[in-house]
Amino acid sequence: MVTALDLAQRYIATVEEGDLDAVAATLSDDVVQFFMHSRRTTTAKGVAQIEAGDQGRAFNIAELRDKTEVLAYTKVLIAKFDPLVWRDHVWNEADGAVWFHGKGDMVTSRSGRAYRNEYVTRFDVKDGKIVRLVEYADGTRYLALRIPPSRAEARALVRALGNLRPQF
Repeated sequence: MVTALDLAQRYIATVEEGDLDAVAATLSDDVVQFFMHSRRTTTAKGVAQIEAGDQGRAFNIAELRDKTEVLAYTKVLIAKFDPLVWRDHVWNEADGAVWFHGKGDMVTSRSGRAYRNEYVTRFDVKDGKIVRLVEYADGTRYLALRIPPSRAEARALVRALGNLRPQF
């Protein structure tokens, strides 16, 4: 039987491999993905606070609303970075969720510019599929790359601005 941890680990591995079909196999049709701006992801204390439900000043900067949108975003992500890798994986399970902490070690495909960020991602799984992803990272680091948003990213940004969400 595939556990929630197995599924979350498969998701990360298949994104890194650039295998969009394999990513799709991990997701429910009604999956949602939220991108939360937070600078707490760079310290062990900050990571522990996020995993305990204390987001501090984190706020929603983008949200994707179904499998089609999540895959459109993921396809663009795979194209934007080569390599697309997270290092130093740390996995935890708490409150029915799987938590991933990793250090992005990426290079932009177009400019060759290095991109480093630290991520904490919550995976919620139901009936053997990921139903919700909540990614915490420093959004200003991504913005500093000055990569124009894709159509999927633009929709996700506009949706987040229109639907300011409470803390998770």
